[in-house]
Amino acid sequence: MIPPKEFLRKIKPFSFLPEEQLAALTGSLDVAMYAAGKVVCAKDEVSPSVFLVFSGLVGLYDGDELVDLVSKGEIFGLLSAIHHSPSYYEARALEDTICYLIDAEAFEKVYRSHSAFASFFTTFIERRFRSFAQLAREQESLRDGATAVLVETVVSKSPVTCAPDQSVGEAVGIMDAHGVGSVVVTEGGRPLGILTNRDMRRVLLQGNRNSAVKDFMSAPVITVDRRASVLEAYTTLLRTGIDHLVVTDQDRVHGVITSKDVLAQLEPSSSILALYRKILKAVDLEELKSAFHAIRVAVSEMALKGSHFDQLSRMITSVYDTVVVRVIQRHIPQKDVQDFVWVHVGSSGRKEQIFTTDQDSAIICAAAGPCVNVTEDITRTLEQIGIPRCPADYMASNPRWHLSLDAWKEHFRRWFAEPIPDHVRYLTVFLDLRAVYGNGEMLAQLIEAIQESVTNQAVRFLAYDAALHEPPIGIFGIKHRDRDMDIKRYGLYPIANGVRVMIVANRMLRITNTRERIEALRDAGVMGKETAGDLLEAYAFLQDLRLRHQARAKKHGSPETNLIRPEHLDKMDLLVLKESLKVVASFQKNLKALYGVDRGL
Repeated sequence: MIPPKEFLRKIKPFSFLPEEQLAALTGSLDVAMYAAGKVVCAKDEVSPSVFLVFSGLVGLYDGDELVDLVSKGEIFGLLSAIHHSPSYYEARALEDTICYLIDAEAFEKVYRSHSAFASFFTTFIERRFRSFAQLAREQESLRDGATAVLVETVVSKSPVTCAPDQSVGEAVGIMDAHGVGSVVVTEGGRPLGILTNRDMRRVLLQGNRNSAVKDFMSAPVITVDRRASVLEAYTTLLRTGIDHLVVTDQDRVHGVITSKDVLAQLEPSSSILALYRKILKAVDLEELKSAFHAIRVAVSEMALKGSHFDQLSRMITSVYDTVVVRVIQRHIPQKDVQDFVWVHVGSSGRKEQIFTTDQDSAIICAAAGPCVNVTEDITRTLEQIGIPRCPADYMASNPRWHLSLDAWKEHFRRWFAEPIPDHVRYLTVFLDLRAVYGNGEMLAQLIEAIQESVTNQAVRFLAYDAALHEPPIGIFGIKHRDRDMDIKRYGLYPIANGVRVMIVANRMLRITNTRERIEALRDAGVMGKETAGDLLEAYAFLQDLRLRHQARAKKHGSPETNLIRPEHLDKMDLLVLKESLKVVASFQKNLKALYGVDRGL
């Protein structure tokens, strides 16, 4: 049998501890053997020890229900020891088992005195999975400054606002009183436009102090979400050529930032920024192709250094959108921009693509909108740059998805009224609509029509679809560890699709990003705070796990797939994967109950 200190030294987070504190734990340690079927710790008992399994298997039971399994190198009895509270579960040996018993008082003393040791346990208990996995890997997250800093940290003042019917003179007085160079024009807390010092020139030429603000404000207003990265704000400023950017929180004004605020946060030598500038300045397809490829490589390297999915997906979305806009502008004259809106759908519509970015698009157009031949040219050009066609042909170049506003409204009306399998599949793709270029008002009108078309029967079919692929979790943890598991199908897909079901049912389709949808459902009281917290953590961890997997594949020239072999993961990632899949399974169960899926379709 391995000496206790050597056994503990190989296990995280005990490996974090200095010699003195490790000795304090092992000095109070005892060893116990439990025959199969023996109760190790009874429910409602305050245990004097923390149990560390050396060999064998322990089941945690809530009554007759097996809740979890604890195997070699894993701990139970932690909460009872730290909080001196009765155990939630009965711990029972499922096979002959040997445990190290760490004195609860000695454990608590070390727990209270060593922050990294304590954080390891608390982050997992609170289901902060991503933080837990990061601690377990003992890495500092090395992030590019432009992706680590969020826009909300740059906002230094509360928003200065006025109403659209107020006079320009009143607006100037408000700006002077607050010492700012702009005022956001709002209605019901939502931004309609912005009035800046630059707009005052038009007032001098065409109006007077008594003119209404709405007649001279810049509209529609360009916005950025408060949780976006500073790089995303920077790319928006460069792309639009404006100086003031309205920061929003769920479509409501949060503040205003300027180009000076953003530039102060960015490193001049940033390779990502340099590559992005190349895209903006590119004069031919080869330059666009080269810069886009280089950015994907840089993103891959950042992923391997510890940057998170949410940061990188927002960044690559900004780059991807810019490339698409540049290509569209090469093929469609500026004078026709009001005749259509180019939209992204699916994961691109949700801003959740990185390496496997392909062309998920559609077009809403007026009768005189772009013809199919032009959109095919755009598709072909994007393909040449390095953005492949959608395998399922969900692209604006496909005549089926190149439609007038009225035709799109009729499509959605029919899909909801007749939720046959094909129509449900179309809904899972096209309900994630996000405008990229053109007349955004067309998309706003379509979303209004979609929300009026929703039927309870279609919502039930969408819920059934989201719960169809249950995670491979059994009483002994993840099933078939020696086989590839599709992390998208069994982890990401059920969360993204299930959350969309709730968004559709509650007519909140203007929000497309999964994380933002969960937060919106939570804030609206539709989803419980605990459920929302668990889903946010599970989704973030699963996306990060897939991101690292695909980044390694890209580095070694292998296919960038969603297939992960659980037995190849380190112990901590495997543990968190198991817990994340439990969250998914629980969410699917609740979804089926909420929308009556179990009662039949």
